[in-house]
Amino acid sequence: MFRIFIRRPVLSIVVSLVIAFIGILSLFNLPITQFPSISPPKVNVIADYPGANNELLVKSVIIPLEQALNGVPGMKYIESDAGNDGEAELNVVFKLGTDPNVDAVNVQNRVAKTTGVLPAEVTRVGVITQKRQSSMLMVFSVVDTEDRYSSDFIENYAKINLIPLVQRVPGVGDAQVFSGSYAMRIWLDPQKMASYGLVPTDVAGVLAEQNIEAAPGNVGERNNNTFQYTLRYRGRLEEPEQYANMVIKATADGKVIRLKDIARVELGSDSYSFGSRTNGHTSVSCMVSQVAGSNATEIVESIQKQLDEVQSTLPTGLEIRTVMNVNAFLFASIHEVVKTLIEAFVLVFLVVFLFLQDLRSTLIPTIAIPVALIGTFFALYIIGFSINLLTLSAMILAIAIVVDDAIVVVEGVHAKLDMGYTSARKASLDAMSELGGAIISITLVMMAVFVPVSFLGGTSGTFYRQFGITMAIAIGFSALNALTLSPALCAIFLKAHNDERPLGERVKEAQGEAFHIMKEKYKVRGMRFSLSLPPWLTLLLLIATVVMMVAGLFTSEHLFLSIPAWIIAIVAVLGLFSQRFLDAFNASYDRLLERYKKGVAHFVKRPWLSMGLVALSIVLLVFTMSKTPTTLVPNEDTGTIMGAVTLPPGTSQDRTDKMLRQVEQLVLASPLVDNAMVISGFSFLGGQGSSYGSFIIKLKPWEERNSVTESSTMVFANLYLESQKAFKDAQVLFFQPPMITGYGMSNGFSLNLQDRTGGDLNKFKEVATDFIAELTKRPEIQSAQTNFDTRFPQYTIDIDAAQCKRAGLSPTDVLTTLQGYLGGLYSSNFNRFGKVYRVMVQADFADRTNIESLNNIKVRNNRGEMAPITQFMTLTPSEGPDVISRFNMFTSIAINGNPADGYTSGEAVKAVEEVAKSTLPVGYTYEYSGLTREEQSSASGTTGLVFVLCFVFIYLLLSAQYESYFLPFAVLLSVPFGLLGAFLFIHLMGSLGYLPGLPGKLLGAIFGQAQNNIYVQISLIMLMGLLAKNAILIVEFALDRRKMGMSITAASLHGAAARLRPILMTSLAMIIGLLPMMFAFGVGANGNRALGTTAVGGMFIGMICQIFVVPALFRIFQGIQERIKPIDFGDLHDADAASDLQQYTK
Repeated sequence: MFRIFIRRPVLSIVVSLVIAFIGILSLFNLPITQFPSISPPKVNVIADYPGANNELLVKSVIIPLEQALNGVPGMKYIESDAGNDGEAELNVVFKLGTDPNVDAVNVQNRVAKTTGVLPAEVTRVGVITQKRQSSMLMVFSVVDTEDRYSSDFIENYAKINLIPLVQRVPGVGDAQVFSGSYAMRIWLDPQKMASYGLVPTDVAGVLAEQNIEAAPGNVGERNNNTFQYTLRYRGRLEEPEQYANMVIKATADGKVIRLKDIARVELGSDSYSFGSRTNGHTSVSCMVSQVAGSNATEIVESIQKQLDEVQSTLPTGLEIRTVMNVNAFLFASIHEVVKTLIEAFVLVFLVVFLFLQDLRSTLIPTIAIPVALIGTFFALYIIGFSINLLTLSAMILAIAIVVDDAIVVVEGVHAKLDMGYTSARKASLDAMSELGGAIISITLVMMAVFVPVSFLGGTSGTFYRQFGITMAIAIGFSALNALTLSPALCAIFLKAHNDERPLGERVKEAQGEAFHIMKEKYKVRGMRFSLSLPPWLTLLLLIATVVMMVAGLFTSEHLFLSIPAWIIAIVAVLGLFSQRFLDAFNASYDRLLERYKKGVAHFVKRPWLSMGLVALSIVLLVFTMSKTPTTLVPNEDTGTIMGAVTLPPGTSQDRTDKMLRQVEQLVLASPLVDNAMVISGFSFLGGQGSSYGSFIIKLKPWEERNSVTESSTMVFANLYLESQKAFKDAQVLFFQPPMITGYGMSNGFSLNLQDRTGGDLNKFKEVATDFIAELTKRPEIQSAQTNFDTRFPQYTIDIDAAQCKRAGLSPTDVLTTLQGYLGGLYSSNFNRFGKVYRVMVQADFADRTNIESLNNIKVRNNRGEMAPITQFMTLTPSEGPDVISRFNMFTSIAINGNPADGYTSGEAVKAVEEVAKSTLPVGYTYEYSGLTREEQSSASGTTGLVFVLCFVFIYLLLSAQYESYFLPFAVLLSVPFGLLGAFLFIHLMGSLGYLPGLPGKLLGAIFGQAQNNIYVQISLIMLMGLLAKNAILIVEFALDRRKMGMSITAASLHGAAARLRPILMTSLAMIIGLLPMMFAFGVGANGNRALGTTAVGGMFIGMICQIFVVPALFRIFQGIQERIKPIDFGDLHDADAASDLQQYTK
């Protein structure tokens, strides 16, 4: 079928060009993301109850909503918060893969059913339901760099002119502004109100009556009138002066009481709970989150474009500064991955040339690489994938596989030319007739490794799917190239040996001098550009070139580093091209081959030794795997650090602002900080109120920071230590944002302690305090904390019902009056700037400064008499929480923490479980949330399950290929060596930090600790395919020799010797090509190092063990197979048998 591509090489070239062309078109249309969409859909429900405390919100709002929402289709868990600011918030988190639009509709329908049981004040304001993710996609500030504007002006300018633009960007779920909105503030004077016999509900009622919109109609319609007139009511008032002149009360004697007589009216804000600064200047900050399933990169680019267009129209002194966006890290990471891809391509080319020693032969696999990789982009576009760190990493690892397939073809054609073929075209045709089936079977085996894991569910399943399908597609295109383009290029590029003798004579000589011919076929002919250096010097320069490439010297901004590096590299390559070096390499390889034959014979003749090593490798693999800490993704230097400041309960906002300014000065004192944004009244770790504050710190660009000593981890650690020393009366924490957006704000671990007894909150707080204290004693935990505190100063109100009855009052009258003066009433709306704002009624700040202010508040009885409100109630000082949280319908306390240096999140979670088991009383339990919950659900047995799936599929395919249930074990039992090697290298790199002194600290900071993360696991999957492919090459060749009549032992030995060179070539090409990834620095270095270390270690150890053990395993299992079903040699008719036997006898 594929012979047509050799006969018509133009056709194969055109097919490859078409694949490359549509791949390039697809490349420019593929979305770019950091990771695939793995954040679970989340629906947010917000309800406002003005003046309500948290306990009232829980009882009257949250519990009814939770009961209605519990069990909504696809729900994973539900969490809720109730604050003393009157706001209740519920988040319903759904399973990954559900439709966020359907989820939102289902939640909305269930919320609608609670309308009858929710308080009237809540339904009047409205319950908001919206899709969102708890991830900061982008944070920007509008900064007053000249300090000329008030905070109210900046806040409202941003809300009117900027925020609507951001909200209209497709994919934006929410644009949360840390400030209030315009509101018409009616500041009541309690004493003047009492003198006129008024209470807040009177004012609110008047506003509701008079500040209305109406449609009076028109007059003069028809009836032979000349004109028709539209009647227009003035509608809602807009100016403070108009409200001030509203009539509140008119007496019988003609006296008129206006609003300005009892209150001060101004255009203010509906909330004074927030404040924001950027680099010490007043600002308003906006945090943008995305809708589940949207493209983060496109959203950020669209928002940035809008902000850039608006920048020139801002009032003088105002600037827009982007404090954080996910694209900065994403594009920097992709730049590093692409650089690694180019470096791997160059190194693979050099290694392949070293073994083939012929530019014509080297060009064939070199051309196959871009065709296969670019074609993969087309398939990714068709199936809806994105360009992300996983798909790009898969392409880097696919280089070795693509090269391997092309090399198999080149080797096969060269073997035919060595046998005396005078036509490269004929040699290509005959070689492909033998290799076509093998290439297809090996391709199926390789794809069988990646396809099964693509069906795993959850977050880790999404990672596997992106990586596995990308690898499978690249392998498919690689096989297509090997069957079409590579043989066609062989027919065009390769030349037969210059020999005009008859075919029989040439074959006879080839049989006698096969080994010499194999050496000569790699001889470099016509190499004009070379340097005849001593081989040891060329080797040293080549090693130096690889080291400099790993260190990034070729792309250094310092010319005194990059120029010498390029000179050394050029000299090394010219030395590589010299015949002197290649002769030395061939001589070394010959000596290696002779020693290898003796070594492999030792194993083949002692099968028990190989089986013992296999058993030992499996035991060690299980042991090292169990001792390797697990985590989902490694932490990276994202260029952003976040902070949270918590002051003692009840701290005023003014005092909190002073403390935040001191912390801000400490942060800005660091020369590595580019921007620092401060938000008062809000905590990223949970909590909202006057005693909380937060920071978002943007570090200088990566190229301006040393990747080791000035990484975000180092800055984070220094800030944390300095803050602990400087601030004793405040809890100041710094942490890095999560690697995967949509799972909360913290990059550490997060859990929710639950009280299932429904007991007292103070007791629950004691349990949580003891739990955290025991947790922080563990060496795996750097810090663990909670913002929950029951010591917020409060007063408990007891209404004297008897006194109310005697005065003709009800408790409702007393509480409503209190709410009007202290909590505030939302009484009406007004229109301004093309928007609708609230009219709020409340006592002025000066009239509610302390508890004694209540003495000036009076309530009106049913006889119209005014009486001090304090005589109808008793105030008892008490303490309570500022926010009450619930998780899955139980009262909960959120605990956040960070693993200690040298420990992974998996080890920290294990410590949490051990502490919980020993310290939590009966009736108290815990559940994970956010990314920690995903790690736990995906970590349990995922690696083992992946291995089992891959082994099963490889076994089934090999059994079908070999028509044997035993021979596949010769392939499968060699794989654990490579997997063990991967974990050994992981632990080796992780143990560098335990070296004594400064070297240990430096290496520990660079390479981190050993961990089994998602990058390690996808690299292990790839290793299983490549290791199986290497073993298949030996087994296939040995099986062919056995079918030609050789003994099993001789077939094993000859198969091993014949395939040593291609196995070394492809394995070393991959190992050396991935060295830049193994020793990566800078952006995304931890993920790259995990991939590179696993692949290099597994391939290196696996290759060494396989070339000795697989021949012995073939002898064992082929012997078992023949005892059951002997080979029938009666039908043996192979014209090439004799020449092959003699060729590989040397």
